[in-house]
Amino acid sequence: MKKTLLLATTILVLFFSSCSSDDDNNSTPSSISILDKWWYDSNNYAGNIYFNSNGEYQQVVNLLGTNIPGSGSWTWIEQNSILKIENLTGLGQTIPTVWLKFTDVEEHSMTVQQSTDGTNYSVEVYYLDTDN
Repeated sequence: MKKTLLLATTILVLFFSSCSSDDDNNSTPSSISILDKWWYDSNNYAGNIYFNSNGEYQQVVNLLGTNIPGSGSWTWIEQNSILKIENLTGLGQTIPTVWLKFTDVEEHSMTVQQSTDGTNYSVEVYYLDTDN
């Protein structure tokens, strides 16, 4: 009887310890890859973006029917939430560095805010990937 009670208690402890408040579906870029695929701004507000796994960044902004490419390099500043893009070049590119804050990342969508100073961030922009 004591062995059965001990076994039941152990099973309950293991069961409840596996349930935690951090089991919600707020994924981060480390758990879902944002790399090596195009991300399209679903509202055509910002440019389409691509994060190469080798650290290179690409963007394409459509301005009055003309695609304007840009490029740079990216690094994580705060793993899973803030990415810094440096050395931005391209026609009309006036800001050499931007920060992107990822507020929600799912398998085929992500929500991003942009900053030019690393402190103040824009409204959220919703992106979809090419598989969507």
